[in-house]
Amino acid sequence: MQAGRGIPKKGVVERTEHRFGFRDLAEIFVGATVLGFPIAVTEEVWIISEELTPGRQIFVVLLSILVLAWFGYMTFYKNRLKRHWREFVLRIVTVYGITLFDIGLILAAVDRLGLAADPVVALKRVILVAFPASFSATVVDSLR
Repeated sequence: MQAGRGIPKKGVVERTEHRFGFRDLAEIFVGATVLGFPIAVTEEVWIISEELTPGRQIFVVLLSILVLAWFGYMTFYKNRLKRHWREFVLRIVTVYGITLFDIGLILAAVDRLGLAADPVVALKRVILVAFPASFSATVVDSLR
């Protein structure tokens, strides 16, 4: 913005206040599906998920949340986190939760979840595919 004029500089888009709502939920679901589906149907993911150790599972979950938090902060909450920290936390938890649910649905749809046969492997598969899918969910949500 130019000083005192309230007019944006040429080529600068000013971000307006944005509340987390139903449209965001839909964007997150679609964004997770965009990258989640092609990855969920690959045999490599099914095999790797069977071999994933508990330590690696935790690492993937923490890395996912860390990257989501960093991207969310830089995209939505930079310079306003103090006033909106609850919404920030809600956004991260919601993105990751919806992504896990979405990936579970996708894996179940292609008969690769295997929740009844081996719940531990099913969880590993969901976590592994949710890693990149949560990032695409956040990117789609950030597009305006």
